[in-house]
Amino acid sequence: MMSSRIREYATALRGLVRLRVGRRGRGIVTAAATILVSTVMLAAAPGVSAATTYQGRVVATVNVRSAPTTFASDVGTLRAGATVTLLCKAFGPLVGGNYVWYKLGTGRWVTARYVANVGTAPRFCGNGNEYDGRALVDLNVRSGPNTANAVVSSVRAGGFLPLVCKVDSQSVGGNSRWYQLTSDGPGAWVAARYVTNVGSAPPYC
Repeated sequence: MMSSRIREYATALRGLVRLRVGRRGRGIVTAAATILVSTVMLAAAPGVSAATTYQGRVVATVNVRSAPTTFASDVGTLRAGATVTLLCKAFGPLVGGNYVWYKLGTGRWVTARYVANVGTAPRFCGNGNEYDGRALVDLNVRSGPNTANAVVSSVRAGGFLPLVCKVDSQSVGGNSRWYQLTSDGPGAWVAARYVTNVGSAPPYC
């Protein structure tokens, strides 16, 4: 829902145009102002975007997980032949030779090993940007968002971390957030408990 502050801003902007412009040419300027206001509304209102969804077909019975790792909670099952809505994909622990995990329309996760794309493959999760983080301690980088996932590399305390997006998974020191990195190839995750953001935090995967 759009906030009252955004609506007030839009109304004020339209009023300003009417006050500043005479009768002659008012229609053209008002139309331009309407386009500008609409753009401002879309940019300022949280969650307003043209979300794209994708389709997949389950090729074998697969467990649905709360996060992109086989160590996350099992929250359901999809049977072979089912058609599912996919939001995006992320790299996670290897399953049957496949590092890709799909985020379902429900917000849950399945390994891509058992889901075939129907049409275009999903985009990667996140917004396409990297966010800066720093390791607070010597930190293990894991193949998935769980301490049971394999260690694939490590970062020294103070080291730079390129963050892409985050998920809620296993709680570490009271913090259930995990960050996906771009630096270490497929399946590179760190516990947010040991990371400090430099600027904005990344979006959810």
